[in-house]
Amino acid sequence: MVRNLSRNGQKTLFYVGCACVGAYVAYRYWKKRLLKSIDEGFEEVAKMDDTNERRILLLGLEGSGKTSLMNQATASNSNSTYVVPPPPTHGFTVYRLGNGQYTYNVWEIGGAEDTKQYWNNFLQDTDLLVFMVDASSDLHKLSIAVSTFKQLLGDSRIDNVPILVVANKQDVSNALRPEEIAEALDLISISPSKHKVEVIGCQTRPLPSNLPRGTKEYTYHHPSVDVVQKKIFVMANS
Repeated sequence: MVRNLSRNGQKTLFYVGCACVGAYVAYRYWKKRLLKSIDEGFEEVAKMDDTNERRILLLGLEGSGKTSLMNQATASNSNSTYVVPPPPTHGFTVYRLGNGQYTYNVWEIGGAEDTKQYWNNFLQDTDLLVFMVDASSDLHKLSIAVSTFKQLLGDSRIDNVPILVVANKQDVSNALRPEEIAEALDLISISPSKHKVEVIGCQTRPLPSNLPRGTKEYTYHHPSVDVVQKKIFVMANS
């Protein structure tokens, strides 16, 4: 009788063990399906974010007017105020623009010599490269802008990325016209199959003459800033 009880106990333990193993396998299968479902959910959210957001990289030498452009573009979007003259960007600043359908995250990277060395860290996953040129600069500074632009084009991470060149400070009497900046940068030599390139003029001054004396904060923006902004919206989706 003792032997029979021992055999019955072994059978019971065997069945309980099978049940535990089965339950564990079922749990692992359920958990795997759940995690897969969660991952797929995150992928769908990521796709949604990628669909509705664009990443714009704004580069240019120090003093080319990047911060002034973005201050006025932000003001035209939200009627927020900005200070003139704006402090130069050291490091980077991210601006958010929108047209009702998409959100455009504009990464403005400082153009000083100690910051330019980090430009390459921001080239990845760019939907549009905006390169700003001070069209009123002297030949030496213009030549630096040209060589800097050529170096950017040599980076494979921006292959097939559209490029918008902004010839800024068109209000200055000796400023080169957009077509002259295009010639200086030799834009005609860029293969259309590699980059879609456009050049546009812009200015952020002069400020209106009827502003109260001593005014430091503004919501004013030059009409050419709106033109640049619309061009950014179009090209970032091309």
